[in-house]
Amino acid sequence: MRIAAVLGAVVLALHPFITHAADEPPIGRVKRVTGTVLLDRAGKTLPVTPGMPLQTGDRIRTGADGLVGVTLADDTLLSAGKGSRLLINEFRFDTRTHEGGMLATLSQGSLHVVTGLIAKKAPEKVNFRTPSTVLGVRGTDFIVEVPAGAAEAAL
Repeated sequence: MRIAAVLGAVVLALHPFITHAADEPPIGRVKRVTGTVLLDRAGKTLPVTPGMPLQTGDRIRTGADGLVGVTLADDTLLSAGKGSRLLINEFRFDTRTHEGGMLATLSQGSLHVVTGLIAKKAPEKVNFRTPSTVLGVRGTDFIVEVPAGAAEAAL
C-alpha cells in the first residue's frame, strides 16, 4: 500500500513534465495566409492564421481564394495554392543532427516546395505523394500540381 502511495505522489509531482502528443513541439508554423484556409486536426476544423503551430497529421485546405505559406522545423518552405488539399503525414527532425524524414500528400491543387535541412542531408527521406505517384526529392525547389478530380480518377 505504501509503495502505491509513493508512486502516486511521484506521478502527481511529475505530471507537469509528462508530455502528451498535443504538447510536443510544433513541426512548423504558418507564415502567411490569404483568403480562406482551414486546418483539420483531430476531428476539428480551425481557421488558419499566421503563426499557427502545425502538427503531424494536420490537413490544410485552401479555398478558391486561399493561399498559405508554411515553414517546417527544418526550414522547408511549403506554399499551397488555391483549392489545395495538403496532409502532413509524417515529419521528424533532429535539430542537432539534421536527421529526419517527411511525407506529405497533395490530393488536389498546387504546392511549391523549397526543401530544407532534411533534404540536404538525406534527400531520399523527403517524399510527396499525389493520387497517382510518390515523388522523391532530388532537387531543392519544385512545384507539384494535382488537378481537381484527380484523386477520383486515380482510384
